[in-house]
Amino acid sequence: MRRRALLSTLIAATLPAGLLAGCSSSGPAATPVTFVTAQKAADITVSSAAYQQAAMGSEAFGLALLRKLGDATDEGNVVFSPQTLVDLLAMILPGATGQTATQLSDALGDAGLTASSTAGALGKLDATTRADANQDSNTLDESSDVWTASGLKLAQNYLATLDGAFGTGVHQADFAGDPRGSAQAIDNLVSQETHGYIPQLFGPDSFGASTRLVLTDADYLDASWASKFDPNETINSGFYLTDGSVTQVPMMSQTGRFKYASGSGWQLLEMPYAGGKTAMDILLPAKGSGTLSALRDSLSATSLNSMLSSMTEQNVTLTVPKFTTSYSPEGLVQTLSTLGLDRLFTNADLTGITADHEPLDVNEVVETAYVAVAENGTVAAAAGGAAIATSARAATGTAFDADHPFLYLVRDVSTGQVLFAGQFTGR
Repeated sequence: MRRRALLSTLIAATLPAGLLAGCSSSGPAATPVTFVTAQKAADITVSSAAYQQAAMGSEAFGLALLRKLGDATDEGNVVFSPQTLVDLLAMILPGATGQTATQLSDALGDAGLTASSTAGALGKLDATTRADANQDSNTLDESSDVWTASGLKLAQNYLATLDGAFGTGVHQADFAGDPRGSAQAIDNLVSQETHGYIPQLFGPDSFGASTRLVLTDADYLDASWASKFDPNETINSGFYLTDGSVTQVPMMSQTGRFKYASGSGWQLLEMPYAGGKTAMDILLPAKGSGTLSALRDSLSATSLNSMLSSMTEQNVTLTVPKFTTSYSPEGLVQTLSTLGLDRLFTNADLTGITADHEPLDVNEVVETAYVAVAENGTVAAAAGGAAIATSARAATGTAFDADHPFLYLVRDVSTGQVLFAGQFTGR
């Protein structure tokens, strides 16, 4: 949980650096790596209107990125966490000014809100989603962390906002003297926060003397279906690929009451997890070449919410693949630039991050996600990171047969926050 990272920071601040190096999971840790105490949590007041605007903006950003990533890998599987990337951008925003701040606010759908309100609203949205998911046998862990270069002093207001909104743990690493060890230390912590499902986020050569700050955000979900599938009913069956060919995949099946809707060229089904406040929604296009991309490219927050609001509970005979997907999008900086964030990476206005107003640019953004859908439920994990460097300048009812490529979302039913999004193509 978010406060876990902060509490570990407060405890670790009293220990020698040599002891701290041994606190990470398997693999070498940075030498030296020390932890510093975060500032007292900011008192961020968030209005109901700001909360709703942040929730809608987060949903819209996630769907826009799903369209971009899906278009880039039309024949392949995709999974990522909109939440981790939205939170990363919101962690940068309080230190941004000028055009950079405007682009960040626009991308997050939070134009008109202060940076503090945006961060606070998203932090409260995360807390609500976490509380909704963590019931019955479900587990949702979320962690946000800040890693600073040796000697770097963060601006007090910036650090207080991050602490108040996201409960960030604050760590110090020797990016210049031991860049590979620093990358390993960050990866070790991310691996712990994702229960070992994301063992590597940054590459060994991601950092150097110009690296001043690294931000990370991690999610881990283990949720049981409200209505589990019988493993004895899982059989290998044909799955129709986008090119018209057929492959064999394990297909789970059951008949029961599910929320369902359909329209011209699409079907939508909601599979709730235990407790009913978190669910996986499957958006199934009609069979045929180009139908997946057409549905994906037409998807927006407005159209999705219209589809979701049209669902009614029906008897459904459901078949859906049992699958596991791991994915790390390439060229995420370029993808985010096409979503209107180009200023973040070139001549950025991020002077509010450090106490001495150091000119900074974001030079790398990474994301890795994993999802496993099986008879008992779903295990999913994701982590995102941003490196900030010195600037250079049914038979018995409705039939829902997911035997061809589809989109899926794991979201909080009450807030609409999208935790994970992806497409399954069978490849």
